[in-house]
Amino acid sequence: MSDVREAAVEKRSIAFECDLPEAPEKVWRALTTPEIVSEWLLPTDLQPEIGQKFGFRDPAAKDAPIECEVLDVEPSRSIRFSWRDAEARRDWLDSTVTFEIAPTETGGTHLTIVHEVHYAAAIPQRAATTAVNDNGAMSMRLAA
Repeated sequence: MSDVREAAVEKRSIAFECDLPEAPEKVWRALTTPEIVSEWLLPTDLQPEIGQKFGFRDPAAKDAPIECEVLDVEPSRSIRFSWRDAEARRDWLDSTVTFEIAPTETGGTHLTIVHEVHYAAAIPQRAATTAVNDNGAMSMRLAA
Protein backbone atom coordinates (compact mmCIF):
# COMPACT_ATOMS: atom_id res chain seq x y z
CA MET A 1 0.00 0.00 0.00
CA SER A 2 1.48 3.34 -0.99
CA ASP A 3 1.71 6.30 1.35
CA VAL A 4 -0.16 9.22 -0.26
CA ARG A 5 1.98 11.70 1.69
CA GLU A 6 4.85 10.78 -0.62
CA ALA A 7 2.80 11.60 -3.72
CA ALA A 8 3.10 14.95 -5.46
CA VAL A 9 0.97 17.60 -3.81
CA GLU A 10 -1.20 19.91 -5.87
CA LYS A 11 -3.07 23.02 -4.82
CA ARG A 12 -6.57 24.01 -5.87
CA SER A 13 -8.43 27.03 -4.64
CA ILE A 14 -11.73 28.78 -4.79
CA ALA A 15 -11.91 32.53 -4.26
CA PHE A 16 -14.73 34.93 -3.53
CA GLU A 17 -14.50 38.74 -3.65
CA CYS A 18 -17.07 41.36 -2.81
CA ASP A 19 -17.44 44.97 -1.71
CA LEU A 20 -19.27 45.57 1.55
CA PRO A 21 -20.69 48.90 2.72
CA GLU A 22 -19.35 48.35 6.26
CA ALA A 23 -16.04 49.87 7.40
CA PRO A 24 -12.96 47.58 7.54
CA GLU A 25 -12.93 47.71 11.36
CA LYS A 26 -16.44 46.29 11.50
CA VAL A 27 -15.62 43.55 8.96
CA TRP A 28 -12.47 42.66 10.93
CA ARG A 29 -14.55 42.24 14.09
CA ALA A 30 -17.00 40.03 12.15
CA LEU A 31 -14.09 37.82 11.05
CA THR A 32 -12.26 37.55 14.37
CA THR A 33 -14.74 37.81 17.27
CA PRO A 34 -15.83 34.28 18.24
CA GLU A 35 -19.39 35.25 19.16
CA ILE A 36 -19.90 37.04 15.84
CA VAL A 37 -18.20 34.36 13.72
CA SER A 38 -20.40 31.78 15.45
CA GLU A 39 -23.48 33.66 14.22
CA TRP A 40 -22.59 33.68 10.50
CA LEU A 41 -20.43 30.56 10.12
CA LEU A 42 -20.37 27.89 12.81
CA PRO A 43 -19.81 27.92 16.58
CA THR A 44 -16.11 28.55 17.26
CA ASP A 45 -13.52 29.44 19.87
CA LEU A 46 -11.34 31.37 17.37
CA GLN A 47 -8.71 33.74 18.79
CA PRO A 48 -6.82 35.77 16.15
CA GLU A 49 -3.29 34.95 17.38
CA ILE A 50 -0.65 33.06 15.38
CA GLY A 51 -0.37 29.46 16.55
CA GLN A 52 -3.78 29.50 18.24
CA LYS A 53 -5.65 26.23 17.69
CA PHE A 54 -9.43 26.38 17.48
CA GLY A 55 -12.33 24.65 15.86
CA PHE A 56 -15.69 25.06 14.22
CA ARG A 57 -18.49 22.77 15.32
CA ASP A 58 -21.68 22.03 13.45
CA PRO A 59 -24.38 21.54 16.12
CA ALA A 60 -25.98 18.88 13.90
CA ALA A 61 -22.76 16.81 13.79
CA LYS A 62 -21.95 16.09 17.44
CA ASP A 63 -18.33 14.97 17.14
CA ALA A 64 -17.34 16.37 13.76
CA PRO A 65 -15.33 19.54 14.30
CA ILE A 66 -13.34 21.44 11.76
CA GLU A 67 -9.85 21.65 13.29
CA CYS A 68 -7.97 24.90 12.63
CA GLU A 69 -4.82 26.78 13.55
CA VAL A 70 -4.12 30.46 12.96
CA LEU A 71 -1.17 30.67 10.55
CA ASP A 72 -0.94 34.40 9.83
CA VAL A 73 -2.58 37.53 11.19
CA GLU A 74 -2.21 41.13 10.14
CA PRO A 75 -4.68 42.93 12.41
CA SER A 76 -7.46 44.74 10.56
CA ARG A 77 -6.11 43.42 7.20
CA SER A 78 -5.90 39.62 6.98
CA ILE A 79 -6.14 36.32 8.77
CA ARG A 80 -5.15 32.88 7.43
CA PHE A 81 -5.78 29.57 9.15
CA SER A 82 -5.55 25.88 8.44
CA TRP A 83 -8.81 23.97 7.93
CA ARG A 84 -9.20 20.23 8.41
CA ASP A 85 -12.40 18.21 8.57
CA ALA A 86 -11.72 15.99 11.59
CA GLU A 87 -14.71 13.75 10.87
CA ALA A 88 -13.29 12.63 7.54
CA ARG A 89 -9.85 11.90 9.05
CA ARG A 90 -8.34 12.60 5.62
CA ASP A 91 -4.57 12.59 6.07
CA TRP A 92 -4.28 13.47 2.40
CA LEU A 93 -6.27 16.66 2.56
CA ASP A 94 -5.12 19.91 4.10
CA SER A 95 -6.46 23.32 3.32
CA THR A 96 -6.13 26.93 4.33
CA VAL A 97 -8.66 29.74 4.45
CA THR A 98 -7.57 33.35 4.02
CA PHE A 99 -9.68 36.45 4.63
CA GLU A 100 -8.27 39.74 3.35
CA ILE A 101 -9.90 43.12 3.85
CA ALA A 102 -9.07 46.45 2.27
CA PRO A 103 -10.78 49.82 2.51
CA THR A 104 -12.71 51.06 -0.50
CA GLU A 105 -12.91 54.67 -1.69
CA THR A 106 -16.48 54.87 -0.39
CA GLY A 107 -15.50 53.96 3.19
CA GLY A 108 -16.59 50.34 2.82
CA THR A 109 -14.55 47.16 2.59
CA HIS A 110 -13.28 44.97 -0.23
CA LEU A 111 -13.34 41.40 1.13
CA THR A 112 -11.44 38.51 -0.45
CA ILE A 113 -11.87 34.93 0.78
CA VAL A 114 -9.63 32.17 -0.58
CA HIS A 115 -9.98 28.49 0.37
CA GLU A 116 -6.93 26.61 -0.89
CA VAL A 117 -6.77 22.82 -0.80
CA HIS A 118 -3.51 20.90 -0.82
CA TYR A 119 -4.05 17.32 -1.87
CA ALA A 120 -1.97 14.37 -2.98
CA ALA A 121 -2.09 13.86 -6.74
CA ALA A 122 -3.06 10.23 -6.07
CA ILE A 123 -6.41 11.41 -4.73
CA PRO A 124 -9.12 12.05 -7.32
CA GLN A 125 -9.55 15.74 -8.14
CA ARG A 126 -13.29 15.39 -7.55
CA ALA A 127 -12.65 14.69 -3.86
CA ALA A 128 -10.63 17.89 -3.46
CA THR A 129 -13.15 19.95 -5.41
CA THR A 130 -15.96 18.61 -3.23
CA ALA A 131 -14.06 19.53 -0.07
CA VAL A 132 -13.48 23.08 -1.24
CA ASN A 133 -16.91 23.73 -2.70
CA ASP A 134 -19.10 21.64 -0.44
CA ASN A 135 -22.64 22.96 -0.16
CA GLY A 136 -23.38 20.58 2.69
CA ALA A 137 -23.99 21.33 6.36
CA MET A 138 -20.36 22.33 7.00
CA SER A 139 -20.16 24.98 4.27
CA MET A 140 -19.77 28.66 5.03
CA ARG A 141 -23.03 30.49 5.37
CA LEU A 142 -22.62 34.03 4.07
CA ALA A 143 -25.49 36.37 4.68
CA ALA A 144 -26.12 39.48 2.69
